[in-house]
Amino acid sequence: MNKGYKYRANLLVEEEKRDSIQLSNNVFYAANLRTLNDPFEGSVLLPKSSAHEHWVTPLCRELYDVGIYSLSKPKDNEIFPSNDLLWAHYANSHKGFCIEYNLDILTDYILTTFDISDVINVTYKDERPEVDESDALLQVRRKVFGTKSLAWEYENEIRLVFSNSGLKPVADKSILAIYFGLNISLEDRKDIVEMMSDKNIDFYQVERVDDSYKLKATKLLFDYSHKIVSMESKPTIDNYIIHYESPNRDKISIFEFVSKFRSELNRPSNITIIDDIRAKEILQNYIPRNQMSDNDIDIQSKHWIAYSSFDAPQCVWMYPEK
Repeated sequence: MNKGYKYRANLLVEEEKRDSIQLSNNVFYAANLRTLNDPFEGSVLLPKSSAHEHWVTPLCRELYDVGIYSLSKPKDNEIFPSNDLLWAHYANSHKGFCIEYNLDILTDYILTTFDISDVINVTYKDERPEVDESDALLQVRRKVFGTKSLAWEYENEIRLVFSNSGLKPVADKSILAIYFGLNISLEDRKDIVEMMSDKNIDFYQVERVDDSYKLKATKLLFDYSHKIVSMESKPTIDNYIIHYESPNRDKISIFEFVSKFRSELNRPSNITIIDDIRAKEILQNYIPRNQMSDNDIDIQSKHWIAYSSFDAPQCVWMYPEK
């Protein structure tokens, strides 16, 4: 199965999150060539022959009104959408999301449903392509819409080309998963999950990999299993230590868990979250770091997940900060 990724910014447009609304409505927008971000879109060298000027120029003018939906194909060993530049450029610096398509289903649907459509794997070159006198119509189309400069090679792009721009239906079962950016808001993530809950797709949260420039993606299970392993009641506040058992430990999931947990509390509370019971004693019996054993430092740094204080209940501090 071939896959394609579509990175979405999910910006507020006319008081609506356009990208997530289109996603929930099972449509996508094929953009007009004039609105794309490459200033050299559709740039080719035309033949000098006056005979071909007669048909090439009208052809290019006609094709100039096409609609284009661009996707990124996974590169070698890319098992989830992990292209940092694409997240930055097209997903609002990780505040958006990425749609994972079954490219085979999507392209088959496009080619069999629309009268004038094409699927073009973009090629990247140093120089603009030249339309030759012997080029057939399909060759001209692919030179006009399927050639970009080497500066765009990182996109590894495949294009769905339609005879006109506008909203197009998404093929049934072509969406496999949604990946949420590092900096997506809890509100946006919850809205998209709720909108797509009946689509039988998976949801993943993108996270950093410790001590590297790499990313990872963890499947969201929406499981907030936990145990309260310590509760100390003071005159004005309560102190909780919680053993968190869910595999989803990204900052957004932890924030959602803390929000749910706080909604059932009646008093101001400090909440400490760990994922290994050995961290409980270390945190309860605090000593300065320079007096701790190397083993205790290692346990604390790896298994003290987060902390939320009574005086800043809307904040969750991740430890170590990831």
